[in-house]
Amino acid sequence: MGMWFDLGALILAFGLDLLLGDPRCLPHPVRAIGGAVLILERLARRLFHSASGLRFAGGVIVFLVAGGCAAAAFYALKYAFYLHFLPGMLLSIYLYYAMIAAGDMLRHVRAVEAALAGDNLPLARERAGLLVSRDTAGLDEEGVVRAALESLFENAADGVVAPLFYAALGGPALAVLYKAVNTMDSMLGYRTPRYFYLGWAAARADDLLSYIPARLTALLFILAGVLGRLNWKQGWRTLLQDRMKHDSPNSAWPEAAAAGVLGIRLGGCDRYHGKEISRPLLNSTGRPPCRRDFAPALALFKGVSLLALLAALVLMMMVLWWGAIPWFA
Repeated sequence: MGMWFDLGALILAFGLDLLLGDPRCLPHPVRAIGGAVLILERLARRLFHSASGLRFAGGVIVFLVAGGCAAAAFYALKYAFYLHFLPGMLLSIYLYYAMIAAGDMLRHVRAVEAALAGDNLPLARERAGLLVSRDTAGLDEEGVVRAALESLFENAADGVVAPLFYAALGGPALAVLYKAVNTMDSMLGYRTPRYFYLGWAAARADDLLSYIPARLTALLFILAGVLGRLNWKQGWRTLLQDRMKHDSPNSAWPEAAAAGVLGIRLGGCDRYHGKEISRPLLNSTGRPPCRRDFAPALALFKGVSLLALLAALVLMMMVLWWGAIPWFA
């Protein structure tokens, strides 16, 4: 019966995420993780000033935050189930729900789409700025669409596939550990003078934990393209050609696959904190993205999310079944 409760908790959490997204009025573990990272960052900068010292401090921050969050989730669940099945089940559902970010991502991208549909480019820029770290104030319509879609495709891996993958492998505690590392990478993992040394551990840990999910996400984009009767063959060709065209070992995989399936071109020049940075083009023969690409892109994202859920349920059944085999007998 435990297997079916675990599967049910993940399915309910996924449904809640699509229904509710991330309401700001509700407490969320990621905000607590972010607060802890800020406190530890300030402490680290007071205590360490050399490159080696900041590297050491960055590693300690990753260990304390990721390990602490995973341990807190594990023991909270253990105690909740010790009290009664119901609080344990509710906490499991809540933790799974909080780790998945499909619903919130859909809402943010739809908000950008709605602003452009109303020909309100300034509002679309503002809303796109909530999705990306690049400067959006001077973007034209193509730049706004590209920013939103690149964030959508990248977050299919970080916000949906990876949490589901780790939830299937190790339950809520492992999903929380992944989300803690991913949050630290988004806060510290920049190649800027301020974070080059302090953020190295968070960036490397996120690269490691995202390695398999990023590749799974790319394959799911291809499969969703097959099921949606889109140009999955171009998606596969683009994936093979452009999967390594990014500073990150993982980010280009889902973006390249999605760009090829939709026939659009991603990448190019962007401004970050006033500095222009040029990234390689993904699917360079594709057309520039436009507002009409939101509908198929969102449908593709939803298809990938549902496929990821199904894959996670199968993986979870395999893991739970494997763990139930009495090898010691």
